[in-house]
Amino acid sequence: MENLYKIKNKIADIEIKELVYLLIALLPFFILMNKFPYFSIFLIILLLIISIVYFIKNRDISAQHARINILLIFLSFYLLFSYFISRQPVINLFKYGFIRYDGNFFFSYTPFLILAIPFLDYRKAAKIYFQFLFIAFTFFAVIGFFEYINDISSFMVRIDDVYVGPMFIALNNSHNATGSVFSIVSIFAFAFFLKSDNREKIAYGCISILSFIALIITKSRGSLVAFVVGIFFLLLFGSGSFLRFIRNILILAVVAVPLVFITGTYVRITQIFHIYDLSALTRFSLWDKAILLFKQSPILGIGFARYNDVPWNFDKVPLTGSPGIFSLYTSGNYIFNDTNAHSSYLHFLAETGVIGLILMLAFWIFCLVIIFKAYRRTTDNFSRKVYLSIIGGIITLFILSITENYMTAPTVMLCLSFATSLAVGLSGEEKAESYKL
Repeated sequence: MENLYKIKNKIADIEIKELVYLLIALLPFFILMNKFPYFSIFLIILLLIISIVYFIKNRDISAQHARINILLIFLSFYLLFSYFISRQPVINLFKYGFIRYDGNFFFSYTPFLILAIPFLDYRKAAKIYFQFLFIAFTFFAVIGFFEYINDISSFMVRIDDVYVGPMFIALNNSHNATGSVFSIVSIFAFAFFLKSDNREKIAYGCISILSFIALIITKSRGSLVAFVVGIFFLLLFGSGSFLRFIRNILILAVVAVPLVFITGTYVRITQIFHIYDLSALTRFSLWDKAILLFKQSPILGIGFARYNDVPWNFDKVPLTGSPGIFSLYTSGNYIFNDTNAHSSYLHFLAETGVIGLILMLAFWIFCLVIIFKAYRRTTDNFSRKVYLSIIGGIITLFILSITENYMTAPTVMLCLSFATSLAVGLSGEEKAESYKL
């Protein structure tokens, strides 16, 4: 009977793991569907529950995840501390509006906790995730490009501004959200292309081109700039020699420049330098608001999730405390929407001060260091693809976050957090490290 019980447990364990692999395969299809966020929310909650059950059962934690999650947990507690000292109620933490908008940090970084429990084969999980990520994004890219070239503005393409023209948004609410995640996935695809051979190289080359086309027809200027910087460092680290680096840059330029002109997006690219259009002036105003709030409370900020609670005429808003040293926004009005400083750096400075920004940057830099060391150490070709993808992805995130608050944006962060967490787990798996609690 005891042996039969063990066999049943083993079968149940296998079935649960297969379910998890299925959920990982489904996740990429929901990343471009923030008009319907309940799918990804349900999936992440289910994965979190399964992870907690395995943690209670085995008491194991991936050693690499343990190191980065110490920082992540410390950052999370700091954000909660900042939240409560600015006199926000506990009940708001559990409201959908808070989780979707002001507090989306907690949702966006959940993959680092889920995958910290080593109940999966990280290599298998990473292969499934990247395979279906490329399938999903290629699917959306093909449909979007078809609509774009046929002037169809209904399903995945729309016109928000007659001066900008049609923009590919997939099933998201904004072209910037779609552009940001396509800049990351394009980097991933180019990394796989760079480290592949023969037939694989052709396949990943096609995926890279389609992803890049999708990126440029989003007409997201910040995403394009971030991609250019990200691809530069990707080729720098992945080419192997200076001559190959130059060769790869030239090949990329030969492919990219015609695509920019064929799709007509060259006009949008020139608008990167238009600093007096309405979009730029609005962004400058939001930056100005963040800078002034930061100056009022440079060390701790005015309170986590408080930026969009402050009215537009923020220069007249009374803050509690000593202006210039420590001031909090403690008013009882709580607004849940996607208004932000249009810069992760300025947004974190305004809400959480220097301490909050340092903790956030320290987390991502630590992830980058772990992955870079793993990339230098490994001899496995698939692992090198994954690690190079994440190196390029994190650098791209740093640039994306200059002009948008992408370090907590669910669309791009769900994609990058899951990929980075898998890469961290893979690096620990190669070193055969885990902690027993």
